[in-house]
Amino acid sequence: MRRRSILLRADDERDRWLHELGGKPTSCRCALAAYAAFCSEYHSLYSQFAVVVSGSTSVGHRLARVFLEELASQWLAALRSASPSGFAWALLAEAVAPHRTGSVRNLYQRLGATEAGALLLRYRIGCSVTVASRAMGMSPDAFELLRRRALMNAVHDWHMPASDAV
Repeated sequence: MRRRSILLRADDERDRWLHELGGKPTSCRCALAAYAAFCSEYHSLYSQFAVVVSGSTSVGHRLARVFLEELASQWLAALRSASPSGFAWALLAEAVAPHRTGSVRNLYQRLGATEAGALLLRYRIGCSVTVASRAMGMSPDAFELLRRRALMNAVHDWHMPASDAV
């Protein structure tokens, strides 16, 4: 019975979106529905990331909200990309860059954007490999390789134990 109620809720949500988007071409409705689903899935994580990067809860939440609103104008390009979540992640990292704390700025300067992002997702936010890899638009194996490379680079560049690098 529980599975049936979940399916009914999903059908109700789909029907609500189709009703709200009524009169628009099917491809437009699909793109808008995909955007809404994307925002629903990633809003919380993007907020957490922006909070960690900016060092401020209010600034982080505002950055994530504004970013997702602006992503709407580029959503069709995101859908045409190899990975919409990877496309959005790169834009998010760029959008929050001016608001980085000193320590986060140092991490990005020493490691680069993808490695720094991987470490922040995994160790500062506490994302699982699966969640972090999806957010960055890559496979879990690719994320794990990126994370390990970032740790090795941090240990090498800063001459510190890996446990201190995170």
